[in-house]
Amino acid sequence: MDENVKTIIRLHMEQAKKALEAHHIKTYLVKDKQEACALASSMIKDKEKVSDGGSMTISEIGLSQLLKSRDVAYISHNEPLSKEESEKEAHAAFNADTFICSSNAVTMDGALINVDGHGNRVAAMIYGPNQVIVIVGSNKLVKNEKQAKKRIQEVAAPANCVRLHRQTPCVKLGSCQDCESKDRICNFYVKIDHDMYDRIRVIIMEEEAGY
Repeated sequence: MDENVKTIIRLHMEQAKKALEAHHIKTYLVKDKQEACALASSMIKDKEKVSDGGSMTISEIGLSQLLKSRDVAYISHNEPLSKEESEKEAHAAFNADTFICSSNAVTMDGALINVDGHGNRVAAMIYGPNQVIVIVGSNKLVKNEKQAKKRIQEVAAPANCVRLHRQTPCVKLGSCQDCESKDRICNFYVKIDHDMYDRIRVIIMEEEAGY
């Protein structure tokens, strides 16, 4: 990667960290996926109940595999699940000690912007687990909420619909068409811009990861 590009990325990371922490959201900056994985794991104690919201980022950095080898009770939404199992896992997340996930976008003015199909991920981010660890690549840093929604509509939502084999217009056209499809995954938009209970930890990587 060009050094000028790296410098810009690092400046954006610092700006996002400063803004998030001004909103009482503890934020850590790391260089790569390996460092992000190690840091996230260090925040989780042995014997804890751990759940995730289903995340390509968590898989890419190796955290899912690492937690399976640790002395924790880990339930992953990334695993193939029946509808009944999925509902059970989603409810169990509220009683987890730690919930791990990514974010569709992080704004440089200090907010986490997400869209969910069922709402299980954003619900657990807001309430329930004692600790929420949010891991994002630098590709998810955006200027503001407007740019976050643009990123969701043009990058995250179409990519996830392809991954989940959804029959939505964005799969064919490459961007959100504000559809009314039964397979639509853009149902719950949530903006988190303050953490009054000191639950949320954000890890931002210099490397790109996820959608």
